[in-house]
Formats: sequence, structure tokens, C-alpha cells
Amino acid sequence: MPAVAGQFYEIDSELLKKRIESCFLHPVGPGKIPPIHDDKFGHIFGIISPHAGYMYSGPVAAHGYYNCSSHEVDLVVIIGPNHHGLGSGIATLNGGIWNSPLGNVEIDGEAARLLSKESILVDFSEEAHRLEHSIEVQVPFLQYCLKNE
Repeated sequence: MPAVAGQFYEIDSELLKKRIESCFLHPVGPGKIPPIHDDKFGHIFGIISPHAGYMYSGPVAAHGYYNCSSHEVDLVVIIGPNHHGLGSGIATLNGGIWNSPLGNVEIDGEAARLLSKESILVDFSEEAHRLEHSIEVQVPFLQYCLKNE
């Protein structure tokens, strides 16, 4: 469940879509709504995106998502800090759903299990994600840019 919906970004889906669009159109943002239809960046392996409230960092975050919007995406791995120190320091979830005002996003449990299997550092911990916002604030941008797929 979202920890900061209604604080870092709008809890209402229509208002959230408008906020995300305003981030793309903002003078500090890309200035256009995605998707772009060129491949000037080639294959994108990752972006670094801020995780503050959209009113503070949304236009900057919009640049990375704008450039990812024209690419076909099979899997997204979001890495974020554990601000609260709850649960494991490096944690994933063994499947389930990320809930956002724009709808639900399925967690790829098989990819999470493979990641955990490949690293002794990665644990499964719901507690680590309970109050954490750094990953949560990425999800609505991804849903918007990837058409909630």
C-alpha cells in the first residue's frame, strides 16, 4: 500500500495524471508529454530518478521517464534506500502487488526470487517497504509512461 500518496503526490488518479503531465510540461521538465518516437538514446539500461515529492522533484524525474517512454520494457527493477531502517536493509518482495492511485502493478515474483538467489544480501521483507517512499514515488511515473503495463 502507498505510504505517501496524498503527501508526495496526489491520491486521486485524475489529479495525479494531471500532476505527472504538469511535470513533463514544466519549464524545468522536458517540455513535452511522452512518448517520444525516436530512439536517440539507444537502449536504456537505467535511469537515476529523484524520490522527493512531485512538487519538488517531479519535473526533474520527468526527464528520465520521458526518455524511457519510447522503449519496450520487459522488466523494471527499482532500487531505493531504506530510509526508516525497518526490515531488511536490502529487500525485495516475493510477488504481490504495488498499489498506486493509478492502479495495481504486479510484482514479478520469479524475477525477485532469481535476484535473491543470485545475492546473499537480498532478503524478502514486506516490513522494509511498509513506510518507504523512494520506490513508491517511481511507480505512478512508470504507470503513466508505460501505459500501466
